[in-house]
Amino acid sequence: MVVRKSEDHPWVGVDNIILNDKGQILLMKRSEEEKNFPGKWGLISGMMEWGETVEDALKREAMEEVGIEVEVVRSTGRFYDALNRHPSKTTVCLPHICRIKSGTPKVNQPEEVQDVKWFEPSEVKDLDMAYDHKQMLIDEGLV
Repeated sequence: MVVRKSEDHPWVGVDNIILNDKGQILLMKRSEEEKNFPGKWGLISGMMEWGETVEDALKREAMEEVGIEVEVVRSTGRFYDALNRHPSKTTVCLPHICRIKSGTPKVNQPEEVQDVKWFEPSEVKDLDMAYDHKQMLIDEGLV
């Protein structure tokens, strides 16, 4: 019999692909103190909490990390579940196209976020990004 801890389960993550009217993509630079992908650019993302809907998790992560209220436009219809996606957990991630409903992006959690910036798709093509976020953007035809 395998004894499992409460953390022994797959984690569901959400990824905000936030676009503006110019076709730019909002990314955040992870803090150098982050244990996973320190200093790398990535989507505004995180893990769902118990009892939370996917839409609520997307909105919470955007507000917590960069201080904006987002409107979920649509699911990409894809999910990402590679075993090596996250260095310490088995995760399934659900990217969604979003846009800003209110607020101006800013570093809201300096312990997690070092910078936040709009990028042209051509700029994203050459970035070394966290997790498989670049693949998500490629799959959506955004870079």
